[in-house]
Amino acid sequence: MTRHDTQAPRAPSGRVALISNPGSGNNRKHLDRIERRLACYPQLVHHVTRSEDEVEPLVRQLQAEGVGVVAVNGGDGTVAALLGTMLHHWSGELPLIMVLPGGTANMTAGDVGVAAAHGRAWRRFYRWLERGAPSDGTILERHIMRVEGAADGRCRHGMFLGTGAIMQATHFAHSAVHSRGLGGEISLGLTLARAIWGLIRRDPRFFQPTRVRMCIEPSRGVAQERDEAPMLILAASSLGRLFLGIRPFWGQAGQPLGLTAIDAEASRFSRTLFSILRGRPNRHATRANGYESFGAQRLALYFDGELNLDGELFLAEGSKRPLVVTAEGPLRFLRPR
Repeated sequence: MTRHDTQAPRAPSGRVALISNPGSGNNRKHLDRIERRLACYPQLVHHVTRSEDEVEPLVRQLQAEGVGVVAVNGGDGTVAALLGTMLHHWSGELPLIMVLPGGTANMTAGDVGVAAAHGRAWRRFYRWLERGAPSDGTILERHIMRVEGAADGRCRHGMFLGTGAIMQATHFAHSAVHSRGLGGEISLGLTLARAIWGLIRRDPRFFQPTRVRMCIEPSRGVAQERDEAPMLILAASSLGRLFLGIRPFWGQAGQPLGLTAIDAEASRFSRTLFSILRGRPNRHATRANGYESFGAQRLALYFDGELNLDGELFLAEGSKRPLVVTAEGPLRFLRPR
């Protein structure tokens, strides 16, 4: 994947705006306290959005006001929806983006956010405001995925997409982890451990392969096609790091999107999967053994079933039309010192 991380010792142009989704996981518990603290910083304009219909007019308003930094306080889905709207409705150079972990999983914040942990992120954000909101931290560039072809006809944006066992893990997280008030990387780690154990034991609650046909198109070079096959795990992302430092995309070759597919009959599964999760695939992680990783600018996935896009679950109808995933951007994210 294309990654550019640079130091940026310059002051941002224009004003600073913060957009919060009060319905996101952490915000349901902490937003009242955060709003009281934010009142101490007159240089910040805080907007609370309660529906998707409010996002597009707000984006247009922020551009008209000359906002130079947009901070997003929400979950992965909130961040993706806002970034997708900005890409299509903000003319000219986009502002710098800051991500605060206001949701439940906060995988995007873990990669490009102010910090992954809720308390640490807000302390760093307040210190940044007190220093005059300079952009003297690190600028990270990432693309965002535009996803079209869902059964409901909606176009969506996101930074992580998965199906196969990822769906069974998602349902387990909702029913047994998040319902107990756990969030962040702790909840994702618990979910991952339980899902891996279920896959190793071929527990039918987790071992439910999805038949997928794929076409992978890089920004340069020749497209690759794969015949329909039962996929145990299929994941795509534009992030440089998933939760707990997982980097499962080893074949991206400078492309903006990474895609990893593991066949239902992949050999030496437990040993090879752990090497992939560490970002160091071993010698068994080959196509012949049922493991593939690609880099792409555009993906076409043909399958019938459910998928997870940044925590939102919806259906694909591959027998009627492909799910098309296209890299858009890049966007620039600011991580202050």
